[in-house]
Amino acid sequence: VYMVAFLEEMLLKEKFTLIFISHDRYFIDNIATKTVEIEDCKLRSFKGGYAHYLSAKEELLKSMQKSHEVLLKHLKSEEEWLRRGVKARLKRNEGRKQRVLQLREEAKKNPSLIRKMKLELEREQKNFNQDKSINRQKMLFEMYDISKRLGSKELIKNFTCRILQQDRIAIVGKNGAGKSTLLKIFLGELEVDSGIFKRGDFKIGYFDQQRVTLNDEKNLIETFCPNGGDRVDVRGRNMHVYGYLKNFLFPKEFLDKKIGILSGGEKNRVALALLFTKEYDCLVLDEPTNDLDIPTINILEEYIESFQGAVIFVSHDRYFVDKIAKKLFIFEGNGKIVESYQEYSEYLEIEKELKDLNDFSLLNEEKESKNTVQNRSLKLSYKEKIEYEELPFKIETLEDEISKIKSCLEDPKCYQEIGLVELSEKLELKENELEPLIERFLELEEKVEMINSTC
Repeated sequence: VYMVAFLEEMLLKEKFTLIFISHDRYFIDNIATKTVEIEDCKLRSFKGGYAHYLSAKEELLKSMQKSHEVLLKHLKSEEEWLRRGVKARLKRNEGRKQRVLQLREEAKKNPSLIRKMKLELEREQKNFNQDKSINRQKMLFEMYDISKRLGSKELIKNFTCRILQQDRIAIVGKNGAGKSTLLKIFLGELEVDSGIFKRGDFKIGYFDQQRVTLNDEKNLIETFCPNGGDRVDVRGRNMHVYGYLKNFLFPKEFLDKKIGILSGGEKNRVALALLFTKEYDCLVLDEPTNDLDIPTINILEEYIESFQGAVIFVSHDRYFVDKIAKKLFIFEGNGKIVESYQEYSEYLEIEKELKDLNDFSLLNEEKESKNTVQNRSLKLSYKEKIEYEELPFKIETLEDEISKIKSCLEDPKCYQEIGLVELSEKLELKENELEPLIERFLELEEKVEMINSTC
């Protein structure tokens, strides 16, 4: 520490340019006049030391959130344009259709990126203002390009990740996708077929759906006090067994009951209570909320939130996942696992929206296919041809005018000069003009497609 302080003092006196790499945040804060961050193969430069860097990251996060809101509004507008199918069908607007697809992907990825930055920023701010023990920062698991098959089925393909002791990770996906297989790899019960899998030196606590750790012939006191007496060590703290078990909703008369006569939910509570007496660095939980009532789930959530190690769990309980998980490992099928920082409910909602859009596109294609006719005599009249060529430009002109009026209505300087009433009336007039033009164009477009299908 004294040498670092001496080095800081010496460097502050010098006038030369200094470029350095350091994990000492106070050193960075005291010495740096510019901080450069490398993230996802991108460089970001911030003026000042570490404290200024954190403030700037906070502003960047707010900007990203605001930009995402604007993007969603823009995407909604573009989706309406695409659904109407007017100018989207013109070849010259093919680029705009591709841009809509890009916006969809961007809207899907943004929540995860924003949440990742938010979580990392919160952790950095907390760590900068508090001393954190080295043990909490240590690496638990490191995987590079791992794959695993069971028989002919590829469950995990080329998966790479790192897990630290403060992580809260939910493993989600359809049944049979490979979630339990990944848990068994973490527990050391299965080996990977290929890739690099490293595990640090630490203790794992495991909670499974079958409660295999419980002995049905023992009562509660014998289970928690195997060496006799009525005291239990709870992560280094000595407590009366009833004083501890009442936190898990067990009345005093249950102390002499054997495990074998308890209900499934009661056995689950015993297993959880037993799990939290031990000092572990990592908890691995397989469907921990199964057979638990809401009060017990609340207790479980409280214990997990106070736990100082990592938590890796499989669950179909969306509320539980949203509350506990800071990161998702999503099994998407065919061995693909996606690491995401968005909330599970948000991920499901976006996936549903994308599926609905795909279903809508397929429905349109099917409808267009069914509407194919074999009448080769069908053709546009001369008047219809002229109308069909002119309508897109009329529609585009009206849409531009409507867009300008809407922009004016959002600008106080603009609408105060012209008048809100006059602008609103003009907007209504233009929109009323636009609707029949769109309907007529779609009518002619359908006729043209039927003609083309018979050629």
